[in-house]
Amino acid sequence: MNSNARQRIDFALLRPALEELLNRQRATPAAITSLRRRLSDYSSSYTIENLSVDLTDGTHLQLVLKNLSPDSVLQTARKVRPGFLYHPRNEILTYQQILTSRELGTPRCYGTVEDAHREQYWLFLERVNGPLLWQVAGGEVWNDAARWLARLHLSFAATARSNPDPNWQHLLKYDEAFFQVWPARAEEFVRQRDLAGTPENRARFSRLLAGYAKVVRRLQALPATFIHGEFYPSNVIVQSDTKPPRICPVDWEMAAIGPGLMDVATLTSGDWAESDQFAMISAYRDALAAEGTPDLSLPEMIEAVDYCRLHHAVQLLGWSADWHPPERHTQNWFSQALRLSDRLGISKA
Repeated sequence: MNSNARQRIDFALLRPALEELLNRQRATPAAITSLRRRLSDYSSSYTIENLSVDLTDGTHLQLVLKNLSPDSVLQTARKVRPGFLYHPRNEILTYQQILTSRELGTPRCYGTVEDAHREQYWLFLERVNGPLLWQVAGGEVWNDAARWLARLHLSFAATARSNPDPNWQHLLKYDEAFFQVWPARAEEFVRQRDLAGTPENRARFSRLLAGYAKVVRRLQALPATFIHGEFYPSNVIVQSDTKPPRICPVDWEMAAIGPGLMDVATLTSGDWAESDQFAMISAYRDALAAEGTPDLSLPEMIEAVDYCRLHHAVQLLGWSADWHPPERHTQNWFSQALRLSDRLGISKA
């Protein structure tokens, strides 16, 4: 049996709850005549199901059910996700209070079922069909994803600069305390897993950690906005039957207030040719420039993204002692951290 199947919601609870939720949004009530469900291939942290729903008025819906309840956290995620990052309502509130009010191409939220007493948190979303970004060859779609990020960050930049929006209270904060959590964790886990390998690499990594205050100061100086927080290519659906293709990020569990360039760093991290990385950064900056708002020149932005990519590598090194990404997404984050640290003059002797 698929280990995820044990986490599925009882059908006798799911059907009436979904029917009630859908009818809250309808002028004329309709009953569910057919409800088919199957586990999604993309369940990574929580149980995700694809739902096909038919109503008495002939409406057909393709939905995604994401079960954010504590007992739905998959065993692999329990082992690797730091406990202080688990907040079951974060993604629900992000859809309800932030994304729904903007036309950004994110999945439509059909509603939620929440019961704090029973620790039930169900999120119903539009099912968007298309490949994930990492499955799409060709640089232009990746540049489109960078432009989408610019649109996201511009949409919320003014709010981030003003007094905190009460609808943002649930978001993670990329403040000094957050940035400082990761070097100590990375130091511990690198030692446990003996990732350094050689005395020279251990010394370089020690110098990186000793100089990490410089990284934190640079990151805190960058303009903050609303960010996705995990803008990995595996979290971006590309609906290619539209022109231009619809860029549709999902999995907003780590949405945060922080430097917009952290999302650009996540998009461009990995074994890219520098020319491809620069193309995505340029696409992002050009999209900002179209609105007259780039804060940095292109060379300055490339350097700032390097600082963000360095922190991203350190954060992943400090994620968990047991964490190993799927084989197709495996990266040598230790080597990348050292390379970026050398480039920025932090770990050189």
